[in-house]
Formats: sequence, structure tokens, C-alpha cells
Amino acid sequence: MSELVGVFPPSLTQDPLRRALDCLQEGFQIIGYDWHYVYLNPAAARHGRRPADELIGHSIFEEYPGIDQTATFGRLRRSMEERVPQVFETEFTFPDGSTRWFELRVQPAPEGICVYSSDIDQRKRRQAGTSPKDRAPVLLRMWRSILGRAQSRSSDR
Repeated sequence: MSELVGVFPPSLTQDPLRRALDCLQEGFQIIGYDWHYVYLNPAAARHGRRPADELIGHSIFEEYPGIDQTATFGRLRRSMEERVPQVFETEFTFPDGSTRWFELRVQPAPEGICVYSSDIDQRKRRQAGTSPKDRAPVLLRMWRSILGRAQSRSSDR
């Protein structure tokens, strides 16, 4: 008698799809119709600044209080309810008040919605001229200007 191949699912650690998702640099998460986290890859957990095992099975409302009052959640709800894909940029505010920019690609799925996230914070801050890397030359010019004025005043005395 031949063995039945592929009837039973492989263990999660051996699942090639799961291993591929876990290797992505982009975040990938599945949120169920009840707004509970079904799956997060390590990148999505980093983006949310929370371990995946703390989020899976929990409601986004419990884990990120007030998220339902944001424009981002309005876009997620639209994808969930109207079953439409969306791509947008959003500045996410973390519970500690810090912010970070992400590009989100939301795709309806049989389980709810899939959310792909790319961290675009450096690009957005560079465009706005607010990244520490971009501020350094400005601060250096200001410092030189201040020193130049101070030296000029001291030589006038």
C-alpha cells in the first residue's frame, strides 16, 4: 500500500511558505475578521515593536488602544468590509508617543486582510529634512556661523 503524501500539513517549522514569509524584510501580517492577529512575521513584529507571540490571537484594539480612531484603521476597515485592496503611506504613533512611517499594502484574504508593511521612515524624514543624518550639515553650518561671529567679536575688542 502506498503512503498518502501531503495529506497532513507539515509542522510549522518545516512549512516552506511559513519559512519564506519569516525571511521577508517587509512585514506581513494576517488580521482576522474579528480584528485579532492571526499571523505576523518577524519584520511585522519589529514594525509594531512587539513580539509576535504577544500579538497573535489578540485584538488590535487591546494591543494598540485608540487605533480604531485613526485614519489608518479607517483604511484597514474599508479593505476588510468592502474587500478592496489599498496602498498608502502612514505615520504610525506608538504607545510611547514616538512615530514611524510605513507604506502599507492591504489585501483582502479569505481569513480577513493581509497587511504588507515597508518601513519608509528614513526616506520620509530625508524628504522632510528631519533625519539626524540630514540635520548634521545644517547644525554644523550653524555652529560655524556662531563661532565665526564669536571670533569676530573677540577680534574687534
